[in-house]
Amino acid sequence: MRIGHFAAVIGMRQQEKNLAVIANNLANVGTAGYKKENAHFSDYVYQTTYTSMEQGPVKTTQQSLDLALTGEGFFRVQTEDGILYTRNGNFTLNEENELVTQEGWPVLGEGGPIQVASSQVRIERDGQVFDKQEGEEEYELAGMLDIVEFPGDVLLEKARNGYFKPKDEDLEPMPAEATRVQQGALENPNFTAVEEMTRLIDSQRIFEAYTKILQVFDHQDSQLISKLGSQ
Repeated sequence: MRIGHFAAVIGMRQQEKNLAVIANNLANVGTAGYKKENAHFSDYVYQTTYTSMEQGPVKTTQQSLDLALTGEGFFRVQTEDGILYTRNGNFTLNEENELVTQEGWPVLGEGGPIQVASSQVRIERDGQVFDKQEGEEEYELAGMLDIVEFPGDVLLEKARNGYFKPKDEDLEPMPAEATRVQQGALENPNFTAVEEMTRLIDSQRIFEAYTKILQVFDHQDSQLISKLGSQ
């Protein structure tokens, strides 16, 4: 294989991986708290995927169980894979009136899962959860959301869409004292569909350019073989 062939094939492989990352971002454009992924190529072959953890814009929903975080904190969630961390505050209540994710996993408070008397809840910016019985006027403290964060040098990896875990599973997070909770709101993904569509088009064009280069090389090789065969 000529060097030109090799370079074009490697370039196509890189763009294939880049397209897969962009497609996954676009598939999660409606997922609250989702963090954008990017592909990084350190050389012609080695490729890594990293997550951009910047804050996404917050949108108001007026739903009392929708919670957005402002700051670097995460909700702690008890999942079938152990404790995971998420920025997706699109919560609901299960049959036991526990605050849970859309998958049905309990959202953890400082004393475990948070159970409320009814859907009439008030959640303060510091994470205190207040509820009241049906027909009652006064709210009572039901629990405190366990919102945590990790030091900036700690590597987090995606366990599944919208959920994270530290690469060092023995690492314990610390309280996210500077993070604030906004009730009746959700954090949007930290990218827009337009941005990712632009990246998708650019990547497709680069892929097509490499394809044309290979076609030129193949045409040149065919001409050379024909010329040599006629001699």
